[in-house]
Amino acid sequence: MKRLSTLIILLCISLLMLLTGCGRQSAVDSGAAPGSGRVIIDMAGRKVILPQKIEKVYPASPLECVLIYTLAPELLAGWGYHMAADQSGYILPEYRNLPVLAWTTRGSTSNAEEIMKMKPDVILTINDINDTTRQYADELERLTKIPVVLLDKELTKTEQAFVLAGKVLNREERAAKLAAYCRETLAMVAEKQPLLRERTPVTVYYAEGRRGLETEPRGSWHAEIIEFVGGINVADPGLPAGSIIGRSPVSMEQVLAWNPEVVLISYFRDGESSSYPSIMGEKSWQNVRAVKARQVYEIPTGPFNWFDRPPAVSRLIGIRWVANLLYPDVYPFDFRAEVKRFYALFYHYQLSEQELDDLAARAKRVE
Repeated sequence: MKRLSTLIILLCISLLMLLTGCGRQSAVDSGAAPGSGRVIIDMAGRKVILPQKIEKVYPASPLECVLIYTLAPELLAGWGYHMAADQSGYILPEYRNLPVLAWTTRGSTSNAEEIMKMKPDVILTINDINDTTRQYADELERLTKIPVVLLDKELTKTEQAFVLAGKVLNREERAAKLAAYCRETLAMVAEKQPLLRERTPVTVYYAEGRRGLETEPRGSWHAEIIEFVGGINVADPGLPAGSIIGRSPVSMEQVLAWNPEVVLISYFRDGESSSYPSIMGEKSWQNVRAVKARQVYEIPTGPFNWFDRPPAVSRLIGIRWVANLLYPDVYPFDFRAEVKRFYALFYHYQLSEQELDDLAARAKRVE
């Protein structure tokens, strides 16, 4: 009888261990880390354990600021740069005065202490996907003890980035709407590309700096919209880099030799003025084909640049705009209707007619 009792006890213990093991296994299989939170796989294939609830997100640079603002502004820890008044006016009032955060320069973990002070629930970074950026994300996570999610910066992966970010931030329904716009925009370009095969591509010069004599060469991430929609960036690869990352200095003689059909103008908002008056008014520019044909356009920047700096998800409206500038018969674009739609969907903002006029002032296509 005693032996039978012992045997029953041993069987009970074995059964309890088996059940406990099964419970532990199913928690892992279901994607939940026991006692830790949710498990997601980021776009670099890294397993990241997240808290069940996300209340604050640290953006590694201005790129992530834009994405987070479009998806869940209430979670944004701060901005990546100081906004000018004509930018912040398009931002919802409650988010205009968020702190300006230190960037985690690509590959650098030097701001780990600054990030930890903010006590975010997750760090979001958008970058190339390779071994270097995976190691960077792992190291940043190790130093801060904060989960780091790495998203792919490739333009064609924008839809997937929104979907994953929505999952990370518990905003899947909202993310699905933004991802749908991405899908629609990229599909439009892919669908129309065959119509351009028999044409000579339109040549474009991207003018940066106070005099318009800085640019980004072909292949640069900062100017990729030009080639993405079927244009040719006249600036040759291999140009020397400027004092700011990219922004290669060029001479007026070089611009005249390139003789682009279209000029796109961009500028920083920290006190730097637009080169539009110089390009349209200075004698040295008057023999450039784009200037003679008045095909010179200033890239809208409120609240975020449509083209570059940062080359963020705000480029989605830029794709439609630039495509129409270069090939109006192939890419129809109702400026007022589409811009109004985009700002409402992505920026939570209803544009007034005056604001539409302001955005269109130097950006509307010359017929």
